[in-house]
Amino acid sequence: MLKQRVITGVILALLVSFAIFFLPNIVFDQLALLIIVGIGTWEWAGLTGLTAKRSRWLEVASNLGLAELFFLLEPSMVLILLISLAVWAFILYLLRSYQPETTYYKQRSWLLRILSTAVLIPAWYALTYLHALHYGYVFYAISLIAFADIAAYFSGKRFGKTKLAPSLSPGKTREGALGALVVTFVWSCVGAIFIHLGFGGALVFIFFSMLAVVMSIAGDLFESLIKRQAGAKDSGTILPGHGGILDRIDSLLAAIPILTLGLLIIGRL
Repeated sequence: MLKQRVITGVILALLVSFAIFFLPNIVFDQLALLIIVGIGTWEWAGLTGLTAKRSRWLEVASNLGLAELFFLLEPSMVLILLISLAVWAFILYLLRSYQPETTYYKQRSWLLRILSTAVLIPAWYALTYLHALHYGYVFYAISLIAFADIAAYFSGKRFGKTKLAPSLSPGKTREGALGALVVTFVWSCVGAIFIHLGFGGALVFIFFSMLAVVMSIAGDLFESLIKRQAGAKDSGTILPGHGGILDRIDSLLAAIPILTLGLLIIGRL
């Protein structure tokens, strides 16, 4: 299993890097649309009770159509990010109030399906903005979350004692989260130097990078909530050893809007 996971991870990293650095914006945007919104919606629908393929395809088509409408109309990025922040604030409330024995979500599966639209499309739209701004920002966002995840795993394994969210993800610890933030601080300092930010801009960049990692943990926990309600270990089987697409992008879905907002603020400064 570990060998398969490593092989899949290496191949995935190479493919993602190629897409980020070499694909034209329009091609990258549409490929990201199919993966994040298309496959993401398919897996999300399956986890929230839509087992009939026809219903799942309708859900996918609906989200893809709405995302393409956004792409054509180009609504204000600030407005989209504010909506995303409101959605994630609501999700944080759901995580805070979650009880393992609850049947609330099974009785209201429509709520989680609505959240798929409100989470997937803004994250994809923000990603297209980052890639158009500079492909390096997309690489930074992905590497930031990857390094944070690795740091959280090893620091949690070595020092972890206090559970972060035992009812949702027993393996996560506060010590692991702290380790992730330490690495985030270091990597964001490197990023700020690399893109030649002044002192004020660097402080904003570092702050929003750390906030993005905090929200990435919330994104991971929210997917855990959905999977627990579905009684599923993974969101899918498309990636051998890694599960589904949502299992790989759950953290990014929450982090990308935050990081994009930080870059917008830096631009106005």
